[in-house]
Amino acid sequence: QKAKDGTIKIAFELTDKQIIEGVLIPEDKRVTACISLQVGCSVGCRFCATGKMGFSRNLSVGEIVFQVKQLNTLAEETYNHHLSNIVFMGMGEPLLNYQNAMRAATILTTPEGLGMSPQRITVSTVGIVPKIRQMADDGVKFNLAVSLHSASDKTRNSLVPVNQSYPLEKLREAI
Repeated sequence: QKAKDGTIKIAFELTDKQIIEGVLIPEDKRVTACISLQVGCSVGCRFCATGKMGFSRNLSVGEIVFQVKQLNTLAEETYNHHLSNIVFMGMGEPLLNYQNAMRAATILTTPEGLGMSPQRITVSTVGIVPKIRQMADDGVKFNLAVSLHSASDKTRNSLVPVNQSYPLEKLREAI
């Protein structure tokens, strides 16, 4: 699907017939790819369509890299520009597929991947505190984005159920 602003949403059929989505977002002189890391999602955020699907499985490293490579080709064909940024913010919670997410992001920074700077890759989370700490412990060079949805634990508990396990204070400490 292509929107009036040039954003393109792509459905990918995986070998097991599961469907995931990726998005190309053009802006001035750059193109960002929004990548899925899971088929469905187990977090269950109240406002999220993917969460309503439930969780099927994590994507493999190859499936993640494949999405990016395909979206890069489409960006070059459509916008005459290769990907300038990647956000792990599509279907699923990236930090619940931590190992494959980090491996895929690392591959994408190699010359055989896309040769992308780690600073141009952002991993988005609703706040999986142990994995945020692991990113720090692992010395990850990728960017981290946290979707708060509310600065109040009470409101956030109703929107993002994981907040009951990892409330804002724990999240703040981890960040």
